[in-house]
Amino acid sequence: MRRHGLSAARGLCSLVLAFAGGAWAEEASETPTDQALWLNLGALTYHPNQSQGYNENNSGLGLEYRLKPDTSVMAGSFYNSVYRNTNYVAVNWQPIALGDWKLGLAMGVMNGYPAVDNGGYFVAALPMASYEGKRFGVNLSLIPSVAQIDGALVVQVKFRLF
Repeated sequence: MRRHGLSAARGLCSLVLAFAGGAWAEEASETPTDQALWLNLGALTYHPNQSQGYNENNSGLGLEYRLKPDTSVMAGSFYNSVYRNTNYVAVNWQPIALGDWKLGLAMGVMNGYPAVDNGGYFVAALPMASYEGKRFGVNLSLIPSVAQIDGALVVQVKFRLF
């Protein structure tokens, strides 16, 4: 049963990335550089340590407001990898542009992970790569394995509201 769920999660990730590839090709020349409001739809994650039974479909909602080409603010909530609710607020600073991609760090506070401050709020900084087309975008992040935290690859799909 567990293996079937993993196959479904991997299949869904593949579909999201395939869709994203088509959307990127369609929108590449229309990348906005002005202010924009995005709706973030939780995330899909992949944890290399598959023996822990992590939740890899982290459903949720969030908003991301692009203040300027290299800076956005993010806030939202999602059902995390250890089956708890997480709230977050962050600044996403991405000073490096490689074609249509922006690279940098998301820095903020989040909660909901019992192994960190007993589930309370803690400060986090994660590498973040983003693509933003005219209507569709994606954030990619890598959570490193540190102490009791198992790392993960995170794919977050977002849609531009304005």
